[in-house]
Amino acid sequence: MTVAQALSKYKMYQGVIVEDSSNIGEKEYSGKGSFGQYLEEVFFGITNNSESKPDFIDAGLELKTAPLKELKNGELAVKERIVLGIINFDSIIEETFEKSHFLEKNLHILLVFYVYDKLAALENIQVNLVDIWNCVEQDETQIKKDWETIVGKIRRGKAHEISEGDTLYLGACTKGATRATSQVPQPFSDILAHRRAFSFKIQYVRYIYQSLMEKRQASVKRKKIADTIRITQNRTESIDQIIKEAFCRHKGKDAFTICKDLGLPYNPKAKHFYAQIVKRILGADANQRLYEFEAAGIQIKTVRIEVNGKNKESMSFKHMRYTEIVEQDWEDSDFYVDLTSKFLFIVFRRNPQNEGYFLDDVIFWNMPAEDLEEARKVWIDTQQKIQAGNYNSFVKIKDDRIVHVRPHARNAADKIITPQKTMELKRSFWLNRDYILNIVENKSYLT
Repeated sequence: MTVAQALSKYKMYQGVIVEDSSNIGEKEYSGKGSFGQYLEEVFFGITNNSESKPDFIDAGLELKTAPLKELKNGELAVKERIVLGIINFDSIIEETFEKSHFLEKNLHILLVFYVYDKLAALENIQVNLVDIWNCVEQDETQIKKDWETIVGKIRRGKAHEISEGDTLYLGACTKGATRATSQVPQPFSDILAHRRAFSFKIQYVRYIYQSLMEKRQASVKRKKIADTIRITQNRTESIDQIIKEAFCRHKGKDAFTICKDLGLPYNPKAKHFYAQIVKRILGADANQRLYEFEAAGIQIKTVRIEVNGKNKESMSFKHMRYTEIVEQDWEDSDFYVDLTSKFLFIVFRRNPQNEGYFLDDVIFWNMPAEDLEEARKVWIDTQQKIQAGNYNSFVKIKDDRIVHVRPHARNAADKIITPQKTMELKRSFWLNRDYILNIVENKSYLT
């Protein structure tokens, strides 16, 4: 459907008319965000600005666009985060969440999801979904916690240590054409910090899109929306505290006993075996979804510690697509999205008395900013080598760089296309084995 068709039902919001302009005019729009600029200025007649007020002031409605990319199977997926406004380090330290500029501008958002097509004329861009999202109505507790986490670092003079991995739904992404030009002063410290903006993290945007699509399908096709439970419902504790409390009951038990206690089949080779254990421990049935895990994109990873106190394996991520990584920026890359997610490590330790493993710990973790910077360097090195057609000298585990690259293929024939039109073995990024062990040995929740 066209932009005009998609937006027609939202011409009036809370009794306030939202006018449009169908005159394209002479101005040209290009680069990232061009469709959003076109929609604001041409269709709605809004002057592009960075004010703290929402775009439609009388309606209290902010306009945001979100590109979708088409996958190989024909399905559409969210392409990137939604940026919500620059963070002023100097003024935000005087704000509360309830009276913040962030909330004033972004309380009600008119979301326009469109199919990204860099060759299409802007007026011909295909809009897939239009709806209104109120993040406070949906997720006030976590959004407030995320906001306070970000502002708390600024107040402590730690703005230079902010990482998107610090939070679950609301992130603080970097802004600026280059890393060198994006450094700005911060209060309470002489160290320059990256200029940042509030944003809905891509995992949260994916969940918003999924939720709104399910709502539309339910109304059109009378399709039942999948049952979802919130583990934080009517709870004041944080997600990690709730997880700790739930898992404490099973500390010291082996996986077989845990499955027996929970009424689950014991099948450790099944793809989602440990994810099912986590869901059941947290009170969800097999056909239910954990809202917080899906909305935040929390990654469940298992770590097995042997009798000698070492773990055997490094931790892999999904295989990279050579033709895509050469076109990506670091902060829009799949690997960056993975590393700025929250991780739930389920730690099993081998019982020296037998061959089994028992539950020893769970760790709710995100990668620190300094380690994320090291991962960025490895990613850049990998991207440059792929661009040059050099597939034989990626960073190895023996280089001791936190992250390394190695094959992640089923067999020697499991290959994919490269930018050079050759076929190469599938590879992925891996977190080094020793790095994972250091996380496990220095963080303990089930004590």
